[in-house]
Amino acid sequence: MSEASEKFTVTPMERWVGFGVLLTLAAIAFGIYRVQFRFNPAVTARQAFSEPAAAMETIALAALAPDVIQPFSPPEQFDPDTLSDKINGKAELYFSAGFRSLTTQRFALTDNPALWFELFVYDMGTARNAFSVFSMQRRGGLEAGGPTLFAYATPNGRFLAHDRFYLELVGAEASEPLMAAADAMARTFVENIGADVAEVTEMALFPEEGRVEGSRSLVSSDAFGITGFDQVFTAEYQYDGIPVTAYVARRETAEAAGTAARVVRDFYLEYGGTPLAAPENIAVIDILDTIEVVLSHEQYVIGVHEAPDRETALGLAERIRKRLQETVDDRS
Repeated sequence: MSEASEKFTVTPMERWVGFGVLLTLAAIAFGIYRVQFRFNPAVTARQAFSEPAAAMETIALAALAPDVIQPFSPPEQFDPDTLSDKINGKAELYFSAGFRSLTTQRFALTDNPALWFELFVYDMGTARNAFSVFSMQRRGGLEAGGPTLFAYATPNGRFLAHDRFYLELVGAEASEPLMAAADAMARTFVENIGADVAEVTEMALFPEEGRVEGSRSLVSSDAFGITGFDQVFTAEYQYDGIPVTAYVARRETAEAAGTAARVVRDFYLEYGGTPLAAPENIAVIDILDTIEVVLSHEQYVIGVHEAPDRETALGLAERIRKRLQETVDDRS
């Protein structure tokens, strides 16, 4: 066969087919690039896609974004059946606090798309529930600060509770411009939701003296490991460097509060506690060289957990009871 016969001619149709194949390969490569870029490995939360539930309330997060950022992913919604797909390992905490839905979306700086944060908006049904998850998720040693009474910041995150919502804005990395944009978006969210209508009497019952700033929390269920002891507000105190926990829980009736106080007392006695001399209607128990005090007053259970001595425990419990009585008197 001659050299000339080995040459072949490319027809116009073959050229178009070849061009189409190249375009297809380029589109696939671009799609792979976008997927890899979107799912930065710095994010620890597991990503999942799901169709929004029909009955779920929609929050247009993109409408709250300041001009310096733009959507970096489509919004996603999760309900009680799908929350574990998004935050596997933490979902139970939200379930116990009355979780209803989660809406998330990622936003990136317009002039630097490599810097982005993800906004998590948890609808917890009530302001109490939102505060509960906020307080349980709060990290120690961080100063409060943000657009609401219950808010704090980390180098790459913003966390706050407002009305029935708990928000997390988590950046891919610590960046001042990125966090400034997150702050602006959080403020806009709060302004759009309106005034925080939460009215939590228990929060005001903890005396300020000796109380650790930012330590007030709400345990939604099984506080101190006591089954059924739910909706318990706690606050940390320091006495000569020793931490002490005070707590308050409201019940529907004074009788129910009395029953709950006896359940707490019996729990510590069952696990080896020794009853000590105490004023009338107050239980003082020595267990594992710490002191537990519990009593009921009106519709409230008042207690002190792991105090170093009897006098400290009774003194703190009495200060809470006195403040509660003043609150009751002011309302009568």
